[in-house]
Amino acid sequence: MMRVLSCAWDKSLKQFMIYRATGWLTFLLAIIFYAIEYVTGYVYFSSNTSVNGWDRTDYLVLVTGISVMVSAYNFIFILGHEELSELIVDGGLDSLLLKPLDPYWSVMLVGFDMPSLIELVVTTAVFIYLLQNYTLGIIKVFMIIWALIMGVMMIFLLNRICICFNFWLAKASSLGGVIEDLTSMLSRPKVFFPTIIQLVFTFVVPVLTVTNMPVEIIKGDGSVKELVYFSIACVALYYLSRYEWNQGMKNYYSAN
Repeated sequence: MMRVLSCAWDKSLKQFMIYRATGWLTFLLAIIFYAIEYVTGYVYFSSNTSVNGWDRTDYLVLVTGISVMVSAYNFIFILGHEELSELIVDGGLDSLLLKPLDPYWSVMLVGFDMPSLIELVVTTAVFIYLLQNYTLGIIKVFMIIWALIMGVMMIFLLNRICICFNFWLAKASSLGGVIEDLTSMLSRPKVFFPTIIQLVFTFVVPVLTVTNMPVEIIKGDGSVKELVYFSIACVALYYLSRYEWNQGMKNYYSAN
């Protein structure tokens, strides 16, 4: 497995160097969108303004944490998911099924998105800088790190569930971007949304949990119990996505 990962890394790095102008442009656009969200915090809040218990720093940590999670997802998983969607629709999964690796995961080894890695480094540095405005114990630090990791996995699993609808619906490819769009739309404090939106996107499609959990932990609104429930939800979604994958493979038709 380590040799496969090493090969995927080398391939991705070489591709980035070949298409470095495109890669740097992709990184620049991502940073511009993040900067817009960051500046928005200064528009929403003045230095002494608090809205529903949220101040400017809380908001900046929120949007930066989301950028960390999305860039981590894009770096590790986005190329594999784009490839998976095409392989299902085109009937080209055979090459994966013949490999001595679990095809559920092996599709992720097609490569890494290097511009997203650069974005991840930048946004992580900003996130750490913003955390200096809070007094955090070691337990809270570990809780925040775990919430970020679980957030990345939740984005991965929700995307995988959407993509695997391609096994049954030929025109379901567009669903691959739904979770990213929802994450962007819901990149605001949970309390800013109507109650019905909070309920749906916390307990049905837990995108608001992903976006808000790190800041809720920092503010003291997120407990260990809630983080455990979040982790259990990730495990449940994993088994749901595995079940969908297994059923989809029964419905898969090869182009060969």
